[in-house]
Amino acid sequence: MIWTTWRQHRAEAIVGAVIVAAIGAAMVVVGTIARTRSRTLGVPACLRSRADCTDALGQFHNFFHTIPPFTGALIALPLLAGMFWAAPLVSREYEAGTHRLAWTQSVGPLRWITVKLGLIFGLVAVAALTLGLLATWALDPLTAAFGGRYNSTWYDVQGIVPLACMLFALSVGVATSALIRRTVPAMAVTLLVYAAARIPVHWIRPHFAPLTTRTLAVPLSTLLQSPGGNPQDAFASSVPLGAWVQHVAVTDPSGGLVSRTRVSMDLLTRYCPDLQPINATSTNTPPRISAADAAACRPHLQGLSLHETISYQPASHFWLLQTVESAVFLVLAALLVTAAVLAVTHRRPT
Repeated sequence: MIWTTWRQHRAEAIVGAVIVAAIGAAMVVVGTIARTRSRTLGVPACLRSRADCTDALGQFHNFFHTIPPFTGALIALPLLAGMFWAAPLVSREYEAGTHRLAWTQSVGPLRWITVKLGLIFGLVAVAALTLGLLATWALDPLTAAFGGRYNSTWYDVQGIVPLACMLFALSVGVATSALIRRTVPAMAVTLLVYAAARIPVHWIRPHFAPLTTRTLAVPLSTLLQSPGGNPQDAFASSVPLGAWVQHVAVTDPSGGLVSRTRVSMDLLTRYCPDLQPINATSTNTPPRISAADAAACRPHLQGLSLHETISYQPASHFWLLQTVESAVFLVLAALLVTAAVLAVTHRRPT
């Protein structure tokens, strides 16, 4: 049965091996160049010192700006495998009528389907896990310049999620193949089911682990320095490097939510009605407050503060989120494979 499986699927196996080898080689090249370039620009040292690394990260980003489209393309690999490899796996046997010969020999339908799925799923799982871990290594030096490891086009190709996605896509293809028994409809259903399961995860994923919440306060008098700006600008970034921000809310001293379109001057005049901005009629120069007016207003702002509440997933939760998400799709894959096996062993036509 192992030899038969190889003979039937050797073309797909060879094509898959070539693709995996090419992607793996490209990742090794990218990872090596990225590390060299990162050290040349001084990015690691800058990040460790917590200095302003905007220029270095900007140059680094520009050098590798073509990477995101390629990583985005890798997200489609599980879907392609499910549609063009798994979906025809059982249905073409029904369509060609070869199942009657294959399952009337010494190899029964249960052994036929389990050996095939075991070999194919096992080899593909090893390849997907290898590429996922290799992508984690290759993209690691680039994360600071491209929005962190939670970047939506990168998260799905790193770690163990590619393994879970691949097995889920294959299981969807096999289940639809065994239940529908027609190759083209099975491919179409595989596409729809996989997309319907994977796309919503991008909104659910942040809740796979508890969010970290941080609240900061700054004196309301800080707004006197830039009355033409937004109150949210008074807060320096307090999110740890690589965190995935989910919610940011700034509230005024009365607890009201401060929007991004609100001007600091509007909030200041609530407590200092006589405050008069300078250059308020100019469109090119932001309004200012004279030193005398600022000194007169400051006592009215004593003890009043703005508060910023930030909810985020810290970088340390990356593997926790990956584990939870992978477990969900592996369980779904197991259920779908079970359905496929039952369909083959209990619903085969005479």
